[in-house]
Amino acid sequence: MRVVNLFLAIWLLAQTPPELPTVYQNTEGSIRLPNRCAELDLAVLGLTCSESEPCPTYLEISSVESTGQLILIAGNLHTQSSTLQSILLLSDDGGSTWREAHPRLKASTLESMQFSDFSNGWAVGHVSLALPRDPFVLVTSDGGRSWRKVDLYADSRVGVIEDFAFQNAKRGWLLIDNKGSGEGGRYEFYESQTGGTSWELREIASKIPKTTPHSPSNSARVKADEKKGLLRIEVRSGNTWREVSAFKLKLEDCKPPQQ
Repeated sequence: MRVVNLFLAIWLLAQTPPELPTVYQNTEGSIRLPNRCAELDLAVLGLTCSESEPCPTYLEISSVESTGQLILIAGNLHTQSSTLQSILLLSDDGGSTWREAHPRLKASTLESMQFSDFSNGWAVGHVSLALPRDPFVLVTSDGGRSWRKVDLYADSRVGVIEDFAFQNAKRGWLLIDNKGSGEGGRYEFYESQTGGTSWELREIASKIPKTTPHSPSNSARVKADEKKGLLRIEVRSGNTWREVSAFKLKLEDCKPPQQ
């Protein structure tokens, strides 16, 4: 009987759902976004933040998308001199609550997003240390609720994704500017036939290839209301824009980990 109970306990533990990500509540029109500088090597980032003199932190929003009932915000958290972490926020209730759809990536930024339909989407980014390097793609097949990271380079080197586009859920292209760090030319043209989960190098050139992809316009945008201190999220409706959410976003300053 003890053996049976032990196996039953193990089975129940296996069925326990994973811990849900922290939900940031829109309380009185304000969302407090925690800073996670304890995860970072501040010296590598060139920062001297302290408990008594923390480094002010800012949010840079580079891309906003709306997929059905979901709103996604991509960008980074940064100080005046250094990029701290990427950020990818998701709301499924019109901006009342938010959660992080993907773990923050150290010293990284997300630059652009695109969805081919309500399920399949991509976000591109890179590491920001001196020169941009180690470009990557985040891939989702569930409308942005979860993402998978795909690195473009096997080894660390300079490069940034200049543009990308997907024709459908499977076929896409992207253009990397390697800043002169590659052989044969500055611009690298890649193609994917697997929805962005794998990429093949098609061309290297000294000039931007004529076949360069161009990302379509986003279906959503963010506007800063400086007078009221609000971020206003709007979605495209034909030739007009409709506001779906407005809130204040409060950031915690960057402090070193407690000893």
